[in-house]
Amino acid sequence: MYYQCTTCDFEAESIGDDVFVDCKANNHEILEMSGESTQQRRHRQEIAELPSDQFQEKLQQEFTHLKEVIEHDFPNRSFAIEVGLSVKAQLKIEGITQVFVLIFMGMPSTHKSTVLEIISSLEDCYVSDSFTPKSFVSHSANSKKADLAKVDLLPRIRHKTLITAELAPMFSGNPDDLVERFGMLTRILDGRGFKSDSGIHGQRGYSGDYSFMWLGAIVDIPHRIWKLIGNLGAKMYFLRLAADRKSTNAKLEEIKKNLKDDSYTQRLESSKQAIKRFWSFIENRAENKIEWDAENNSDDVFDKIIKLAMLLAKLRATVPTWHTSDSDSGGTNYNYEMPVIEDPSRASSAFYNLARGHAILFGRNYITNDDLTVVIPVALSSAPKERVELFKLLIQNNGKLTSADFIETAKVSRATALKEMKILNILGLVDESEEEGTTKPVKTIMLKNEFSYFISDEFKGYLRKLDYLLTPKNSKLSPKENLEKNTLSDTLDEHLGSEDTNPLPPSASLEGRA
Repeated sequence: MYYQCTTCDFEAESIGDDVFVDCKANNHEILEMSGESTQQRRHRQEIAELPSDQFQEKLQQEFTHLKEVIEHDFPNRSFAIEVGLSVKAQLKIEGITQVFVLIFMGMPSTHKSTVLEIISSLEDCYVSDSFTPKSFVSHSANSKKADLAKVDLLPRIRHKTLITAELAPMFSGNPDDLVERFGMLTRILDGRGFKSDSGIHGQRGYSGDYSFMWLGAIVDIPHRIWKLIGNLGAKMYFLRLAADRKSTNAKLEEIKKNLKDDSYTQRLESSKQAIKRFWSFIENRAENKIEWDAENNSDDVFDKIIKLAMLLAKLRATVPTWHTSDSDSGGTNYNYEMPVIEDPSRASSAFYNLARGHAILFGRNYITNDDLTVVIPVALSSAPKERVELFKLLIQNNGKLTSADFIETAKVSRATALKEMKILNILGLVDESEEEGTTKPVKTIMLKNEFSYFISDEFKGYLRKLDYLLTPKNSKLSPKENLEKNTLSDTLDEHLGSEDTNPLPPSASLEGRA
């Protein structure tokens, strides 16, 4: 699609392009045209004819330009665009049928919706501001069975990128609804279609390749939902968008500058034009699916991707916990049931595909260490933040952490410190020991050897580079979240195995007394 002045024959992709300034001043008619403009056709041919090395160089120049435009229009959001495009680019790769769901998390006014709107300006995006999982395959009683295919969401998003700016409703509701909803999504996110039965229309659905990509946004994930994700193995991944850390004065000056400069609409349009221009290089270079050069993949990067998947499986596992005594024990006496840990092979495949999508943005059909820059923050954003913060603290201390250090640095109670350290031990991330302290024994945890990569200089370098992404301004649990986490009456616990409720018999638990 493009626009053309019927008098001057000027063409442009946007009706707001400067080329139409005189046309508008002279009241010329400007029409929306289908197909390719002369300029678009010439641009496509030029890209297709570029040698591979020149194409890679040109693509990197265009990507640098895109990041500069985004940073000018919406500071600190170019990386979110980069990760979002890495998800969308997976649709360009031959053989990828696994659905990748990436949900941006961040406080209000962190431009989550803006990032999604910029990406949604690209072709093959399907925007839905409100839907229910049941709309993927409808059984509406108000429609005839023959008409339902017209309203089913699943065929409409097939081989496209679904964009949902507000996913909070999907993560809220009573426990029965949540379990049903996530159970349905788990099957749909396999990318192999979905069939369901009802008493009204019998069996309806689709089978075969019904893959798609999904980008969404939410402020944060409640603790009970992390528990649900850990139990059901939902195929969802997240990226935390850090809150602005500028001082009050700096923020005041930035807002003043934005008010004086271009309007939000102009900045949004500028970013959309930049992303369309960059994406046109990928679209015009790869009219068909891209064949992957697996032989050029780095085995070293493969190993790191698998280690990240194994780490994530541990970090978002669920460990049902029970008090072992009603006496005032300071909260340190607990029983722990066997943890529910997802198989890391699924996350390994998802992270590999994310790395491949990132490689496409740089004109490669093989992965390198550079592609880990999108995998690492997604991995560390896709687990409960308090557990991730403890793991990062362990890394900062070179893999060894005492309860005293944890209490002092994280500003938590001794009971909380001992409990969280014990959970990491049960999950198989650390070994636990006890050392003599000044007045009381001091618990110590040490990272297991199989996770030693995460205390390497290389991984610490990634963390330093991505620190502003991985450390949200308010990273501690809110009082409400703490209540959700430790409450004795959390209804969802009754469905999924509880934390701090209904004591297990000793034979069914892993006893841990600090």
